[in-house]
Amino acid sequence: MIEDLGQLRESIDALDNKILKALAQRMKLSERVVNAKNGVAAFRPGREAALVRQLVAKVKADGLDLAPEVVLCVWRQIMAASLGRQDGELACGVHHDVMPVAAWHMGGSFSAFVDNDIARLIEALAAGQCRYALVPARDDNNRDLLACLDQHHHLKIIARTPLYRMRTVQPAFIIADYLPDSSGDDISLYAVRSQHGFDLVCVAGHHELVTPSSVPDGARLVGAYAR
Repeated sequence: MIEDLGQLRESIDALDNKILKALAQRMKLSERVVNAKNGVAAFRPGREAALVRQLVAKVKADGLDLAPEVVLCVWRQIMAASLGRQDGELACGVHHDVMPVAAWHMGGSFSAFVDNDIARLIEALAAGQCRYALVPARDDNNRDLLACLDQHHHLKIIARTPLYRMRTVQPAFIIADYLPDSSGDDISLYAVRSQHGFDLVCVAGHHELVTPSSVPDGARLVGAYAR
């Protein structure tokens, strides 16, 4: 039994070495992507969501014993490491309530200033003090967030993380100064003025493909995310 256990550990060590070499090769390819993008934003949540879904579908098709959450967690860290190599230090403004998911999503190159006030986080993002802001994706925060975004129309919600429900982290919206690419299965977000301020309206589909009749009158596009 001891001999068998030793052989199993040797097999695991050999497999780990292969994984390390594959990761190193992937990072080199990511560096080539930087040059090919010519200044386009490195963080592409639509592309990342599509990749994770593709991997999960591959797991299912091949009958592999891997839960979607496991695939998401492993590739989230790979993508975060790649993002860090492309973008350098990722400065983020983070609401205290979503600090765990911010650290999980952004990885080792992540640096944050934490604040409990959504308005201050959005103002810091608008002023260029950080590249992204992460705030709780909760109904009770929507009106405050939409009021802030109404003051800075160039800022948009570009992702909702995590992609799959995880019991250990509270979901967050990620906000930046651009709109996300289509992931193939998206929700577009619109702000509609009401007597209480603004309401958030969710419309199925990427904003470039949404039919005008699906959007409420007077609504303003405030973002999109992969669902």
